[in-house]
Amino acid sequence: MILLATMNYKLIGSADQNTLLYFGIAIGAVVLLILVGALVSRRRRPRTAAEAQKYSSAFFRRTGRSMGLPALHVEALEDLVRITKVKQPLLVFSSAGMLDDVLKKGLYSVEAARGISDEERERRKAVLFQIKQIIEGGARKGAVLRSSVLLKPGQLLTVSPAAGGHFASKVVSNMKDFLTISAPAGAAGVEMRWMRGTPLAVYLWRENDAGYSFQSKVLGYDTVKGLSCVLIQHSKTLRREQRRKARRRQIMRACFYYPIRIIESGSARRPKRKASVEQNLRTLGTVADLSAGGCAIQTLSPFDKGKLVMVEFDIDRKAPIRAFGKVMSVHRRKGRGGIMHVMFTGVTRQYLNRICSFVYDFTRPVETRAPATGRAVTVPPR
Repeated sequence: MILLATMNYKLIGSADQNTLLYFGIAIGAVVLLILVGALVSRRRRPRTAAEAQKYSSAFFRRTGRSMGLPALHVEALEDLVRITKVKQPLLVFSSAGMLDDVLKKGLYSVEAARGISDEERERRKAVLFQIKQIIEGGARKGAVLRSSVLLKPGQLLTVSPAAGGHFASKVVSNMKDFLTISAPAGAAGVEMRWMRGTPLAVYLWRENDAGYSFQSKVLGYDTVKGLSCVLIQHSKTLRREQRRKARRRQIMRACFYYPIRIIESGSARRPKRKASVEQNLRTLGTVADLSAGGCAIQTLSPFDKGKLVMVEFDIDRKAPIRAFGKVMSVHRRKGRGGIMHVMFTGVTRQYLNRICSFVYDFTRPVETRAPATGRAVTVPPR
């Protein structure tokens, strides 16, 4: 009996030890879960103002550099975001509207700044436009447009009938069987009406992509939402014109362009080259669209590819802009001249800033006084 009691005691003691071991493991697991939960909670807790500012600034700068912005441009953009009190600073890299709003405020601030030279003012403005160009360029997708069926209402067009001339229009509606465009206005604002079946050459610039052209013809006329319209034939064959790295904007302004002649002098070993603008060979054309990198000129007498030119045009009723460039390609139209694509090779910083302000629509509204009330009113620029 004593032996049995002893054996029973030992068995019971062994069982208690196992229970304690399992209980200890369970307690350890619970403690481990609590520690992991506390660590995760600590990581997720709101940072202090100093921590958040440090983290946001570092991440903002890394994002800016990943978009291709130089250090100077990242610093300028970060300063603007802080000054304008943007609640979600990183949106300037993905939202074009947010970026434009911030850059416009910065541009207006530079224009109103006192105590800086004109040269410094233009330099600061140029940095802001370069920020826009770099971020926009990085966000391009540039899907190729295959058919006019994909054109959206509001798309600007340049229409050229077989008889000649270039007329501004836009897409009003896009139907399955035809494209409805606004009836172009001719001389003195008279509406243009061509016979049905008249061949048309249509040119357009697709935002953030490239220029396209296609052949069509007049199918008829109609009135859509009170607007006189031309019905034209769809095209499934669109020609993609020269693609520019910078955004372009339609303008349709008269211009003069001059050939440039290279004069060589000096010895054969050390020749000196000088560019001479041939003023007496001035030719009239129309700047169809404009970008920071070049322009397209509609003309009856386009120069050959590779020709050096100087272009004079006006965009804001100020002093004419002068730009030097090179003809990169020519889209000729039999008996009607053609479109000459010019890449700028020399533009002053001041002129380039004016071009960018127009292309990105950053022109500041003009404030004047209403005669009756004396309150400030906003008048859009002409």
